[in-house]
Formats: sequence, C-alpha cells, structure tokens
Amino acid sequence: MEAIIGLERAAAEHWRGTEQEWLGNWLLRAAEGFTGRANSALPLGDPGLLLDDALAAVTCWYRARGLPPMVAVPLPLEGPAVADLVPSCPFPSRFDVQLSERSWATRPGPAYVMTAELATLPPAPGLPAGTEFRVDAEPDDAWLAMYHYRGQQRRPPVMRTVVMSAPAQGFASIRAGGGRDVLAIGRLSVGAGWAGITAVEVDPVLRRAGLGTALTLGICAEAASRAVQRMFLQVETANMAARALYERIGFGYSHRYHYRMAPRAALS
Repeated sequence: MEAIIGLERAAAEHWRGTEQEWLGNWLLRAAEGFTGRANSALPLGDPGLLLDDALAAVTCWYRARGLPPMVAVPLPLEGPAVADLVPSCPFPSRFDVQLSERSWATRPGPAYVMTAELATLPPAPGLPAGTEFRVDAEPDDAWLAMYHYRGQQRRPPVMRTVVMSAPAQGFASIRAGGGRDVLAIGRLSVGAGWAGITAVEVDPVLRRAGLGTALTLGICAEAASRAVQRMFLQVETANMAARALYERIGFGYSHRYHYRMAPRAALS
C-alpha cells in the first residue's frame, strides 16, 4: 500500500486542480468541475480529524465551490468484497468500507493505474507516409479540439489550465497535411520522478490502424529523452481496447481506483 500511496501522491502533481488545499494528509482539489482527478479529495493518510468530521469538512469545502463532494479511493488490484472486509483491513480498503457504510455511492467509471519501466518498452513503430509525430510545449487549438474528456464535447476555459498544470508537460500528436490535420493526441507529463500519459485520443475513423501504439510509444520515447525512467497511465476498467494496447507494449497493472460521491443527506 505504501507504493500505491506513493504513486498516487506523485500522480497528483501531474493533473492538478486550479485550487488545492491539504486537510491533514488528504489533498482537496477543485477546478470548476473539469475532470474527476482535479475535483476530488485524495486521501493519502490521516486527515488529522475523526472520519465523520473529515468528511463533513470535505463536504463543506466542495459545497462552497458549487461542486459535488467526491473522494478518490485508490485500492489494491485484488481484495475481498466490501461485505467481507473486517475493521482490521488496511487503509485504504478499510476507508472504502467506511465510505460505503456512510452511503457514499461509487461513481461509474472505475479505472486501473498501469506502469512501465521505460527502458523495457519497444521503440515506436514507423508512421504512415505523409504523417508526422511531434511534441509541442503547449497545446494549440487543433490539439485542444481533438480532446474530449470522457467523450464530452464541452471544453471549458479551465481545461487549458488543467492540462498545463504539471511541473513539465508536452503535447504529442500525429498529424498529416503539413500539421493541419490532427489524427491522434496524447499528453506527456513529468514530475515527482514519474512520467505520465493522459488525454489520449485517436480519430475514430482511424482507430485500429496502429496510430494508438505509435502515439503511446512515441510519448514514452519522449519521456525517456527527458531522463525519466518510469511511466504511469490511467485507463478505465471497461476500456478493453486501450488496456490490450498498453498490455501489449509492456505496461503492467499497479492498482485501481474509483470515486465515492457524498450522499444527498450530506448536502442538505
């Protein structure tokens, strides 16, 4: 569990809220509701309060910002069902049970965190004729237009701030037409000893043509050129195509996580 918490602490540096505050060892994050990672409390240990008091503080903090109170819960890959857990089970599994007992509902879309040692990954394959892989320091309008968080068309102004929030980042794309046509995108972030991949999208018309593999391994090569050794990414458990791609190129599973939402009674 120490390794899981350590990776979660590092990953929090890669995708930050525009407003953040610590409650003991819980990180409260807000970014006008754009993405779960930037708008949830991340428990990384003791909040310094009794649990019910800490949850009340989280609820008040998010309500003051017009956001639903939400907690990200990292968990081991394998473990007993909630009903089978006992009070002696370790944090954060015990914490997840306690949230369930208090009617904090699980939000749809649980995810896995996958990791790889960059030195063990294969090189990026060649690209189709007339296309190029590039990494820019900032996202241009074409890159931003391709990005659809959880399939949404909404692109709030805060989006650009959030994707630029890591200690360092690069905005990768595969393009054609002299750079005018964006075929695939992904974001590289670097911080806290890790590289991360987020915001991966491939033009739906061009999926299963190898662009996802070329993009991912191109980002990994870029990360290696920045003297980073380890890479992580997050992928929804139901996204079997993406999981198969990452497994195929050498990523393994670290842990999983989901979000817990405050009960309606807590909001009254």
